[in-house]
Amino acid sequence: MIQRSEITDPTVARVSVVVPALNEEAWLPGLLESLAVQTHPAHEIIVADAGSSDRTAEIAIAGGATVVPGGMPAEGRNAGAEVASGEWLLFVDADVVFAPDTIATALARARQGRLDGMSCAFVPDVRTRFLRFNHWVSSWYFRITTALRWPHSIGGFLLVTREMHERLRGFDTSITVAEDQDYVRRMARIGRYRFLMEPVVQIAARRFEATGGLAMSLRWVLIDVHRLLLGEIRGDYIPYFEKRSPANDSARDG
Repeated sequence: MIQRSEITDPTVARVSVVVPALNEEAWLPGLLESLAVQTHPAHEIIVADAGSSDRTAEIAIAGGATVVPGGMPAEGRNAGAEVASGEWLLFVDADVVFAPDTIATALARARQGRLDGMSCAFVPDVRTRFLRFNHWVSSWYFRITTALRWPHSIGGFLLVTREMHERLRGFDTSITVAEDQDYVRRMARIGRYRFLMEPVVQIAARRFEATGGLAMSLRWVLIDVHRLLLGEIRGDYIPYFEKRSPANDSARDG
């Protein structure tokens, strides 16, 4: 039985970090390094490996993580959550980097708002003006639309109580794109979810760089319009997860 204090008190809350990964040897070390210096340490780190052909699993184990079989992001997140033991689950991407106080700040904000889940603002890992402006606008769009009851999140940082995750029965593995958006939409229907402007996490802009900033932005607009008018995406007609090779990942070009 989880005590309420274990959820609301950031000094005792146990946070299980869950990372879906596929051929992330170039990016995973940065995430693990930023997790290692958190002022509120992670209770455990679980990497759900979707059959990587590079050193992803080896790097994860060397960094103190537990490795479990994964799949596409929704499947990987569910697999990691299945073996996690913390009262809080923190779903992150392998190419995200945190400031040392990120987990502590997120827990404090969740406690203050008595939230079941939260996501937060994000900045790209490049200095390109267009991409930095794009991510700033996107963060505020997510913040405003969530307040207007059209919830958004970033899969790169999604903190949720284990109890809520179990009530939702995890991520919907039938959704091919934006499964994290569906997850928080369902969460907001039965609990308290917020998109906050603090903390701020750094996420890789590799898809924007590989596809083109404008093209990727338009793709995300199409995804959101589809979700709003036609429902969740359960087919391959809006590509998002490109087939990647270890060579591409090592070159950090997405």
